[in-house]
Amino acid sequence: MIKKREFKESNYRGLWFKGKTIRIALDPSKPITELKYPEFYDVDVFGTEIDINGKLIGGLCNGKCSYCYLSAQVGGTYVKDAVKKIKDYFGPMTENQRPFQVALPGSGEFTMHPDWIEILKTFKDLGIEPNYTTNGMWVDLNSSGGIPTEEEQKVLDATKKYCGGIAVSCHPHLFEYWTVATNFYHQAGIKTNLHIIISDKESIDDFKIIYDNFKDKVDYFVLLPYGNQGRAKHKDIDWEYLITQLPEDQSQLAFGANFYPYLIKGNHGIKIYLYEPEILSKFLDLKDMKLYNSSFSINE
Repeated sequence: MIKKREFKESNYRGLWFKGKTIRIALDPSKPITELKYPEFYDVDVFGTEIDINGKLIGGLCNGKCSYCYLSAQVGGTYVKDAVKKIKDYFGPMTENQRPFQVALPGSGEFTMHPDWIEILKTFKDLGIEPNYTTNGMWVDLNSSGGIPTEEEQKVLDATKKYCGGIAVSCHPHLFEYWTVATNFYHQAGIKTNLHIIISDKESIDDFKIIYDNFKDKVDYFVLLPYGNQGRAKHKDIDWEYLITQLPEDQSQLAFGANFYPYLIKGNHGIKIYLYEPEILSKFLDLKDMKLYNSSFSINE
């Protein structure tokens, strides 16, 4: 099924088919401008807030990443009426206004939300393709291995039924979890991308190893720049080293929106379509129902 959206005031037409979007400028001599109704939303089902010290506090996750830019918490919170809020926000939209896709969860580990399957079903019923990001900690490392347990199979079945695809975050300290999860998704025939955080030389060398080991099992490797906010300590992105270490075949590579300032410089041989990310996408925090340019702009 092909989905279509068109906003003449933004010089935009979008076509969506099998998870891929084609964007067309109605007047090729002019650029596409910001959409009143984005074609893609990040939807936070956990909620974020700024504490009394001005520190960003995120949602619910057991990953304990020292560099979490949203400061997601063990034993954190979640939006209890997420399903209702999703219906209230996206339900009144026309077919032309509704986004092609959404990414979940925002701040946390999506499978920890008690209503995560109902959330996926709600979006699917609205004609919106849901995708989610996971750190893989839903797997049981003490199970038989190689064969999903009953609970693990529930995750795989719901994902295959409702999702266009998923992204697995390749956190080094959660290596055992995300590698098992990735293999399960691959065995189940679920479209899978790997999210890899890029900062220093060591992180780039780690990416090369991951690429070599998983290039035949996943669809894309999405490179995300390290975020200097939340509880993350400051790090610089070694962009010059990164572009020398990219594989010759870049057909499986994608770059996170915050790499835009690096890519726009053009001092590389990367073949990629560039647009300012805030033009086509937004970040929706279901806790306060506020719309942000991205998850990085919450505490601005």
